[in-house]
Amino acid sequence: MKIIHRYLLKEFFPKFLTSLSVFTFILLMDLLFDLSDLLLNKGASLINTIKLFIYILPSFFMFTIPMSILSGTILLFSRLNEDNEIIAIRTSGTKIFTITKPIIIVSLFFSLIMLYCNSSVIPKLNSKFKTLYYQIMYKNPIAQLSENKFVQIQNYDIYVNDISRNNTLKNIIIYKWKDDLPIITTAETAEMSVVEDKGILLRLYNGKTLQENSNRIGEFNLSNFSENEMFIEIIQNTDFLANREGGMRELKSKDLLKKSKIVAPEFKNFYITEFHLRNVLATAGFIFMFVAIPLSVNTNKKRAKTLGITNVVIIIFVYYMILVTGTTLGKRGIFNPLIAVWLPNIIVGFTGLLLTLNVSRK
Repeated sequence: MKIIHRYLLKEFFPKFLTSLSVFTFILLMDLLFDLSDLLLNKGASLINTIKLFIYILPSFFMFTIPMSILSGTILLFSRLNEDNEIIAIRTSGTKIFTITKPIIIVSLFFSLIMLYCNSSVIPKLNSKFKTLYYQIMYKNPIAQLSENKFVQIQNYDIYVNDISRNNTLKNIIIYKWKDDLPIITTAETAEMSVVEDKGILLRLYNGKTLQENSNRIGEFNLSNFSENEMFIEIIQNTDFLANREGGMRELKSKDLLKKSKIVAPEFKNFYITEFHLRNVLATAGFIFMFVAIPLSVNTNKKRAKTLGITNVVIIIFVYYMILVTGTTLGKRGIFNPLIAVWLPNIIVGFTGLLLTLNVSRK
């Protein structure tokens, strides 16, 4: 039996790791583009870019490790089924779930590790990611500007329609806030340069400025200009960012529960839902075991591998659709967050129990 157990583990881990790499890469694609843009076009250092990647990577494992356990298990037992090894095991008088114990134990081990990581480690890394990202934005002011969206820099809100590689801006709108009132400046084009350790210098061309008359409240003055300069000072000391209050994804699970007791009632469900979501995702891999194994060994052996891949896609799609729906309903307070978020695990667990009982009778 030990030989079979070692054989299964040897076959499982390559499939698990391959699935983990594929799923994680797919989810990381958008982030990789953003980090590449940060490094190549917006002046972030290579070291800081690597740090950002390391900090954010584990948060993707919350989703991809359960999927990879499911995929690795289905692909393993589908292959055994297609190669008639399942029949050989049954013919020898050995029950299927007797030989699957090491795979189940491995999935349980991963779930326990993820319970701890999801509640403590990943929130801390999320906080490090946000802090470092904000520090990069403050110290690399050009990196803060994006096309077709308002970006806040100090007391300025800046909209740029187009940014060329030589830092020439087109169709700019700038709101400078002073005493809760904006000074609005628009320009057709602008040249942007960084004054080291000080801020951004904008040379604006062909624009207008709208400002309230200081002598007559409620009356505004509109002035045109062919060329103008604007200096935006940047705060270089970013130590204050490390002491900021983090968002939900940056709070440990125990802090989520504490926060849920003191926030306004309309926000309470957001914190409770986030708390349960972490536990649901952590235990999903173990729950998947009891669906993956019976589905794989009962599949038509001639098409076991093909059907195995199909089953992986269907189960993941249905599971996460139910999870997203339950999470949304829980946050909105339409259903109790405990029931709404745990619903996919309950459904998968109950289905797995029925399938397991069916296989155990054979």
